[in-house]
Amino acid sequence: MEDSRIVEPESVGVDSQHLARIDQLVSHHIEQNAYQGMVVLVARHGKICYFKAFGKADEGTPMATNSIFRLASMSKVPTAVAVMQLFERGLLDLQEPIATYLPEFSSPKVAVVDPGGTYRLVPARTPITFHHLLTMTSGMTNSWWHEAFDPPVYRIVPKLYAELGIRDDMNAPDLTLKENIERVAQAPLIAEPGEMFDYSNSSVDTLARLVEVISGTNFDTYLRENILGPLGMDETWFFIPDEHKHRLAECYWPGRDEKQTQNLQVGPYTLGPEGAYSPHRTYFSGAGGLHGTTSDYFKFAQMLLNRGHYQGTRILSPTSVDLMTTNQIGDKCWWQGFRNKWGYQLEIQEGTGAPAGSPAFLGGQGAYSWQGYFSTKFVNNPAKDTVILTMTASNADGALPHNLRLITIATAAIND
Repeated sequence: MEDSRIVEPESVGVDSQHLARIDQLVSHHIEQNAYQGMVVLVARHGKICYFKAFGKADEGTPMATNSIFRLASMSKVPTAVAVMQLFERGLLDLQEPIATYLPEFSSPKVAVVDPGGTYRLVPARTPITFHHLLTMTSGMTNSWWHEAFDPPVYRIVPKLYAELGIRDDMNAPDLTLKENIERVAQAPLIAEPGEMFDYSNSSVDTLARLVEVISGTNFDTYLRENILGPLGMDETWFFIPDEHKHRLAECYWPGRDEKQTQNLQVGPYTLGPEGAYSPHRTYFSGAGGLHGTTSDYFKFAQMLLNRGHYQGTRILSPTSVDLMTTNQIGDKCWWQGFRNKWGYQLEIQEGTGAPAGSPAFLGGQGAYSWQGYFSTKFVNNPAKDTVILTMTASNADGALPHNLRLITIATAAIND
């Protein structure tokens, strides 16, 4: 059984002297203003052997191991687990059309851009399924892709998202999932379902809405009753309670010691740190809405590494974890340079090293991971039996290249 007490690294086959290089590199990073604060957790065989905080969480506030982070896209993995739980209970089929539960998706249209730049809508040949949403191959996109991107459909559909008022910006709008997903259903797809990988917040928020419809409860309640509560993740929330907001790690601009207090304009909306202070508490974004501590997310990550259980509590079956952590997109890749593979809301390293064109060495063959917009990241390595979390607060993934170096150190510290 796992033991969450911090143990000596050598007791789990990890070299403490090598782990000390994390301290040195983080100190160097902070001196160079790569980021201003960091929490690093390393666990092996279910035991935490390294857990330290560095730098500051805010002006005048040191970073602490119980600092709260904007988890952003790390919210996507619990959403996938929620869907897989319903799958295990026989309440849905992964290849089932989502229109069975959300009739507004019964007649999806695909935007086809003609050579002159005009477009037309054609009926999709294939219905959108749960599998498509889980693998980011549904044809849904984002409002914040813009005209500089290819293929040309990006010059059309994101604008239509904005015209429909679709929210996919992590800002906790004055909406509900039901209201927003009804808007998503009106938007055309950028590709036939199953044909193209496109990282999309709307696809995951649609999954969260499906969980609500199938379970009969709102997404916040579902997560708390079926994942967060059973795992003892008592410091993970969509909306941080007022009495804990002082523990929030504030966002700093990459490359300088200056706090970012306002969002950046990206497409029709803004992306940034303001969502944590939204007065609205009605939108439970499965794509990017959670906030929580490093130790809480460790429990979730360790559950996945254990193939579905944690300290005597079974959250998911080994079969479902295998589905989540296996390449589900074949040879498809992402136009933004993503070259690792994708399971169900997880990046997967299939080979022993990072593939050409991708900086994301996750630690070895079979390792899997995901990250958040504010530079938080977790990596599970089944071959090494490790969980590694590198948690900071730098906008637009600004610290992630540095996080990857810390992950490399932690992986290299394993000495058996």
